[in-house]
Parts: sequence; structure tokens; C-alpha cells
Amino acid sequence: MLQILSIEAASEAPVAGGELAARIAGLQRALRILEPGGGGPSCDAEEFDAIEFASEAARRCFDIRSERVIGEASAGLEAVVSVRGTGREPHPAAVDLVAEAIRDGLASLDDLIRR
Repeated sequence: MLQILSIEAASEAPVAGGELAARIAGLQRALRILEPGGGGPSCDAEEFDAIEFASEAARRCFDIRSERVIGEASAGLEAVVSVRGTGREPHPAAVDLVAEAIRDGLASLDDLIRR
């Protein structure tokens, strides 16, 4: 099974700056797997520095959302890698759907932190 971040690490609270960077970097790697020459994410880990100043409630919400985004990304990537492992190429629309879900997840996390 493909894992971007271990379940144990994703369930620890509150999220620390280093863990946050690891989560964002993992999602960015996922996009690069899907779009090797593509646009990639519209955000960087540095944009999430505000988590250090967020309330405990916002950090818990970030944990829950990031865990969900990572889970969705892992499932989508596993499907893509599985198809590629058989020597076939996954349907481009399916790859785009997974990439869009990751981008939307990153945007949702960004919105949460900027509130």
C-alpha cells in the first residue's frame, strides 16, 4: 500500500511545524507523481506557517482535514500506481481527478489556516 504519511503520524495532535511541512511535502510529491511535468500545487509549506499561531481548535481541524486529504490522495495514487504496474496507462481523466482532489485538499487546508 502506498502511504504518503503514516496513520500514526497523521493522528497525532496537535500538528507541529515539522509534521505540517511533511504533510504538505507529501501531497506535493503525490502531485508530481500524477503530473511529472505539470503544474503541481499552488501552495508551499511556507504558506502554512500560520499554523504556529493557530488556536488549538484550528490545529485539530487541520489534523482532521489533512488526514482526510492524505487518505484520499493515497487511495487515488494507489489506484494509479496499480494500473501502471500492470503495464497500462490509467485514463487521463482519472489521473486529473486525483490531482484535482489533491489540489482542492491543499486549498482547503490553506483556507483553514488563513482564517
